[in-house]
This record gives sequence, structure tokens and C-alpha cells, in this order.
Amino acid sequence: MMRRRRRRSSFYRRRRRNIVIYKRMFWVLLLPLSFLLNYFTKKNPDITERIFSCGIYKYYAIGLGFLTEKLPFSLMELGIVLAVPVFLISLVLWVRHLLYEWDRAGEVLLKSFWNVSAAISIIFFWLTLMCNVNYNRYTFAQISGLTIQPSSVDELYRLCLILADDAVQLREQLASEDEEGVFLLAEDSIRELSKTAKAGYQKLGEQYRQFDYAPIRIKPIFFSRQMSYTNLVGVYCPFTMEANINRESADYSVPSTICHELAHYYGFMREDEANFIGYLVCKNAGSLEYEYSGTMLALIHAGNQLAAADMERYKELWSHYSEDIITDLEKNSEYWEEFKDSKVIEVSKTVNDSYLKANHQADGIQSYGRMVDLLLAYYREGKETE
Repeated sequence: MMRRRRRRSSFYRRRRRNIVIYKRMFWVLLLPLSFLLNYFTKKNPDITERIFSCGIYKYYAIGLGFLTEKLPFSLMELGIVLAVPVFLISLVLWVRHLLYEWDRAGEVLLKSFWNVSAAISIIFFWLTLMCNVNYNRYTFAQISGLTIQPSSVDELYRLCLILADDAVQLREQLASEDEEGVFLLAEDSIRELSKTAKAGYQKLGEQYRQFDYAPIRIKPIFFSRQMSYTNLVGVYCPFTMEANINRESADYSVPSTICHELAHYYGFMREDEANFIGYLVCKNAGSLEYEYSGTMLALIHAGNQLAAADMERYKELWSHYSEDIITDLEKNSEYWEEFKDSKVIEVSKTVNDSYLKANHQADGIQSYGRMVDLLLAYYREGKETE
């Protein structure tokens, strides 16, 4: 009788163990499903735009963003800080469990394999559904009606001159500076800056239905200086629906960075589009500080492209910069010079480049330059008066 009970008990334990493994195997199926979903949405941008970007993703972003923005800290940053100790503790506990159950090491390893595989599959599916799919939506050029076409160096140079003149005029109207003459934001509160960005997005929402809901509040990173070692001035986290900003970056870049990261919240994941959207919002935020920041963002990107195409004209462009603008740019370069040899930056760039290429931005980091095509189309089609 005792032997029969033991056999029955052993049978039920194996059965429960097998059920657990089958459940993990089921979750692993989310990984191939993620690739199928990405392929389907890439081939059907209209469905992606209507069903996912302006449907499933939109309401998920509103709901989760409403909850996480109530927290006075960045949940993403907390997760990163806790990731290492949690991983190490989990590893120690797993090794201890493996040694304790050494007679069943094979079963423990198999169960661990399926647990890890299931976790990776769930996370990847979540990332695909709430972020990567948005790479397959209509481009902002299609949504806005802007026509992207090849442009001459002459057109690019004229665009740079317009942006430089705008930047000079705006900078002259901004009196807030430090003792070295570097631009400072008059309003230092990220919460207040977020309100200005919200006003800009509300105006953009009057033109495009993709922006017809309120943005989340931006969150400053507590370890901003450490973040500088990754060469990042802002980061958007789709897992927590948080837009985070490096508060150590130059003040003139803060408003445009805020608007850039919020563009990701609206489902525009391409970096070049987020830059252009950030520029548009800054122009319409009703703030000289925002307008200056957006203009500087556009000028820097357009200027970089001009330098690559015609260095002599780029040098000539600099003669149109005021001393104040040059001071702002030099101070910013001076700050980042400290981190240029960081190994973390190299790893960060490699990871970021690989991620962009994996999401159909074939030029990788170079795709940031395509913002200039949108700027040229915007000015060419009379969206902005000279």
C-alpha cells in the first residue's frame, strides 16, 4: 500500500511538472508570433496605423501613462538600478537550488531553460506590440502630406541660413544666462516645462488626429550625469510609458529633447521623425525658449548635413552665428568632451545602431540625418515663411 501511494505521488508530481513545462512552452510561442506580427504590420501599414498605432497602442499608452506619471520618480530608472542586484540574488538562489536538487539537475536545468525562454518571449512580444509595430505605421511625411524629394546643396544652404537667422533673432530675446553668457532656462522645473510641451502638442493635435490626446509628464533622470556616459540626452521606455530626460544636458537642448521623447509616446518611433515632430511642437508651444531650442535642433542637423556636403559653405554658415549661439554650442561641446572616450558610449551606440537597423532604419544611426529632408519639404511647401 505504501509503495502504491509513493508511485501515485510520484506520478502526480511528474504530471504537475510536465503541465508547468507545457505552459512555459506555450508562452515561448509568443516569440515567433512577434515576428509574424511585425511582418504582417510591415506589409499592411494602413491596418497598422488604424488598428495598432491609433487604436491598441494609443489606449494602452494613455492608460499606463496615466498611472506611471503619478510616480514622482522614473520607474524605468528604478528598474535599471535594481536590475543588477536582483539578477545577482536570483543567480545565487538558482545555483543554491541547483546544488540542493543535484540529483534532479537535469529537470532543474530544463525547467530553468523554459522559464527564461518564456520570460524573453513575453518581453519581446510586449516590446513588439507596444513599440516595434509602430515602426511600420505610415511615415509622418505621409500623414502630414509633405513631399520628400532630392534637394540640392543650394537648397540645403538656404535652409541653414534661414534657421541660423531665426536662431540669432530668438537668442537675442532670451536674457537668462549664467556668468559665462550661456543660455539658461528661466523656468527650471521639468513639470512646468512639460506643461509648455503639452500646449505645443495640443496645437499639433488640432492638425493631426494622431496627437489628439494629452502627453505624459516628462521625468528627469536622477542619475543624469551617469546617463551622460551613454551619450543619451533622453530616453523613452515603452514598458513603463515614461519619457525621461538627462537634466545635465545643455539648457538650450532640453525643450526640444522633451518634445522628441514625447513624440515616441505618440507612437512615432523613428528618430528622424521624432526630431522633426519635436521641432514642430517647439515652434508652436508659445514659448521663445522652446522655439529657440527647436530651431537649434533643426540648425544643428541641417548644418551637419551641409558640412558633409560642402565644408566651405558650412564654414560660411558659421559667420552668420551670433556670439551667443557660438557660446551655447561651445559650452555644450565642452560638457560632452568629458565623456567622448567612455566605453559605455561605444556599447550604447552599438546597441542603439543595431536596434534601429532591426526596425527597418537601414542606415542605422545615420537615419537621424533624414530629419533634414522633412525640414526641406516643410520649408519648400510653404509651411514656414522665410
